[in-house]
Amino acid sequence: MTLAACAALFGAAAGSGVTWWATRDSSSTARSSDDGRRLNSLRASSAGYARVDDSGGGRILDVTVRGLPSTSGYFEVWLMDRTHSKLVSMGVLGPDGHAALPVPQNIDLGEYSVVDVSVQRFNGSSDHSGDSLVRGPFSG
Repeated sequence: MTLAACAALFGAAAGSGVTWWATRDSSSTARSSDDGRRLNSLRASSAGYARVDDSGGGRILDVTVRGLPSTSGYFEVWLMDRTHSKLVSMGVLGPDGHAALPVPQNIDLGEYSVVDVSVQRFNGSSDHSGDSLVRGPFSG
């Protein structure tokens, strides 16, 4: 009985901590210029930031997601239009929750202005799974 009560208390504290971390600073669209613009969390445990850096001659999409769920698959980074009907796969998020991905010059960032990070299964499909963690416009 005591063990169950301790486990429940620990679970509540851990859940509250994750919720606080994921929602803190929600009044600001960007935590800092280094992190980029805060993405909308589509899962309570995940928070993300994205920016495009074009200072080095090429364009780099820099994405960071914290609070990644456990998966037997992988996390895909996408650029999409505002209607979420046109998507371009940019690459895979690293196991540390970070990716710095080159953006080809033929991609119009005015049209593809939304970043999405999805949970993908190893099933041979190159389509978006429909299971997104974070989504929103990038800074830069």
